Amino acid sequence: MAAGGDAVRDLCEEATCPICLDFFQGPVIIPGCGHSFCRSCLSPSLSPSLAGGSEERSLCSCPQCRQAFQPGSLFPNRQLANLVEIAKKLRDQGNRGQGQGGACQKHQEPLKLFCKEDRSPICVVCDRAKEHREHTVIPLQEAAQEYQELTQTERQQTVARVQEIRQFLEEQEKLLLAQMDKVEEELARQKERNETRLSEELDSVNSIIWELEKKRQQPASELLKDVQSILQRSEEKAAIFQNPVTFSPELKLKIWDFCDINHFLKAGTEQFKKALLNGLPMKKANVSLDQDTAHPRLVLSEDCKSVGWGEKPQDLPKNLKRFDQRSFVLGCEGFTTGRHYWDVFVKGEGIWAVGVVRKSVRRKGPVEFSPEEGIWAVGKLNNNYRSIRPPENPVLRLRREPSRIRVTLNCTGERVAFFDADTGDFLYAFSAIPFSGETLHPYFCVIEKGQLRISS
Repeated sequence: MAAGGDAVRDLCEEATCPICLDFFQGPVIIPGCGHSFCRSCLSPSLSPSLAGGSEERSLCSCPQCRQAFQPGSLFPNRQLANLVEIAKKLRDQGNRGQGQGGACQKHQEPLKLFCKEDRSPICVVCDRAKEHREHTVIPLQEAAQEYQELTQTERQQTVARVQEIRQFLEEQEKLLLAQMDKVEEELARQKERNETRLSEELDSVNSIIWELEKKRQQPASELLKDVQSILQRSEEKAAIFQNPVTFSPELKLKIWDFCDINHFLKAGTEQFKKALLNGLPMKKANVSLDQDTAHPRLVLSEDCKSVGWGEKPQDLPKNLKRFDQRSFVLGCEGFTTGRHYWDVFVKGEGIWAVGVVRKSVRRKGPVEFSPEEGIWAVGKLNNNYRSIRPPENPVLRLRREPSRIRVTLNCTGERVAFFDADTGDFLYAFSAIPFSGETLHPYFCVIEKGQLRISS
């Protein structure tokens, strides 16, 4: 019995907050060091330090070991809370046992056993009773030892899980920074090549200027000799400067990808490891058109990768998925998490739009082209490239007419963005979209001479 009393006392000590010296109330664990405290006892320590830089001022320190931690990184220690309740029961039973010979209140027998299902001490009569007959019952001393070991095991596992998350984030940070370093190195290399080429072109232009100046001072008979060749070279150099060398499309798309990653990271931190794993890789989606959603006027290719405007409506089966008044068709694939992209070849003529749509968008009746309806798109309307945002439908500022548009969907970051896939130029973006976890589908609209083809 003495050994059992020692085990209960040790368990009670493990369930005691080192600040208030009472049983834990709403215990929380500090990641890193693994120490636990009552949430109310730890509140005064959550005031950030006033010393040091901005990062240091945002940190707090553990009252027990002084290790720094972020105020928002605390985790509820539910296992410890459960053990506190068990320790209270064991202590109360022990206190009653001291005055009653460790007796069961119901049967007045010594409390020598512990029921795992009910998490309470019982006597031998309780063990034989109907309510405990199918339960797992062990000696009280053994139960105290098991829960003491469980406390230590759970503590170690909690610290290990937090460390795993931290290690994962650090690895992703190193990976992203390494990728950014490579992009910066490539930027520097392309910049140096462009500067070298520009310097050579300037030397060539200066040479032409010198020749023209020399020709201007010659007599008419000499002036007309070879002047056409010099003027032609001058025009060629002028064309080069009208279309200056820029960075490669691949490099610009990589830079835009990093910008999109930042949008993802801002929202993804709340979902921790799962969101990061699903969202960081920008995945190319293998999109195909869903024939069951296509308006009867739309003609789809056999491989369901192209869509055009038909001369007359087709006699298609009626179903709830099909658009009956708007010439829309959706992609078969649906997305709820992560980041995805697909490229669409577009024709300059006609009316068309590409983008993303909610699965719940209305299929019957005059559906409005708008984000409020659940459509986020860009397209060719009224002979201009526009974002579909009524009533203005703002005109896009383009360096050139795109022939292949990249649609990027960031489910976690709640963002849809569009790029010229051939040049890497940014076209438009819809941000802070309340997707609310709903399935999203690729969206295509074709009217009159419009024609779209999904890139393989």
